[in-house]
Amino acid sequence: MNKTLDTLSDAEFEAMIEQHITQSAQWEGDLPLDTLLETWEEIERRKAPLRVQVRLIDGVLTLETPLESPLAVRAPDTLVLEDGSELVVEFEPSLRSLANV
Repeated sequence: MNKTLDTLSDAEFEAMIEQHITQSAQWEGDLPLDTLLETWEEIERRKAPLRVQVRLIDGVLTLETPLESPLAVRAPDTLVLEDGSELVVEFEPSLRSLANV
């Protein structure tokens, strides 16, 4: 499987940046602006918090994420990350009983 920036772990991403810095030290000239900006954007994106809103709609607990989020809602209690990893949210029984009212 080919790795992309979205599927790299933080450690792999940092190692890739270090390798890039090492290789770029051998260049004659400046770092291409597009490469710098793409890398910077990815670093900043990874630092941003992932937001999930839990809502009670018509007696049902639901999860919602912003449109630009790297998370997707797969089921009422399951979020999926860009790399395919799942995050399952377990609602406390008292919350479920509120939702069924």
